[in-house]
Amino acid sequence: MNLLVFILTCYGISNIVIFGSIFKSFRQYWEIISPDFFGKLFTCMICLPTYVGFFISIGAHVTGLHQFSPFASMGLNNPLIAIFLDGCLASGSVWLVHTLQEHLEK
Repeated sequence: MNLLVFILTCYGISNIVIFGSIFKSFRQYWEIISPDFFGKLFTCMICLPTYVGFFISIGAHVTGLHQFSPFASMGLNNPLIAIFLDGCLASGSVWLVHTLQEHLEK
């Protein structure tokens, strides 16, 4: 259940930042200031979830709420590896959900 919450949280945050009208001016600002990194980061459904996963995992480790880090909750004791793998999991799973959503919308 925690894994599903993690994936849906990463998807929700990424979807709002990338497609939400409330973040339109934020995205446009970064596309002008740093088009090669932040401009691409805030418009990419593979890139942004990686960092969202990193930050959620870092927050879980800092606060001691390891159940919100999927790999830490599975018993991985090395926090750096768990954070990295959580980011990878977030990127892959969010991209998969996004791709399924786009396919169903057609």
